[in-house]
Amino acid sequence: MDITSEQLKTIVSEAIREAAPQQPKLTMTILECSKYSGIGKDKLMELAHNPNSGFPCFKVGSKFLINRDLLIAWLDKITKEGRVL
Repeated sequence: MDITSEQLKTIVSEAIREAAPQQPKLTMTILECSKYSGIGKDKLMELAHNPNSGFPCFKVGSKFLINRDLLIAWLDKITKEGRVL
């Protein structure tokens, strides 16, 4: 089986991409946050729309994005406070 140099470059590039440690994204969508946190999408949307919730999100266009690091800190805070969402 003969492999061209272009095919070899593609194979090596894909192997490097797969082997490299993946850094998690800094932000998550509502759906990604729901899967990550176990909190339902509807509840997350409610929190995102409530400016008094302290929920660590911001909007890009019409889409909410959640800061991953701030989400972890927020979850820790509300857990310690014993808050009910």
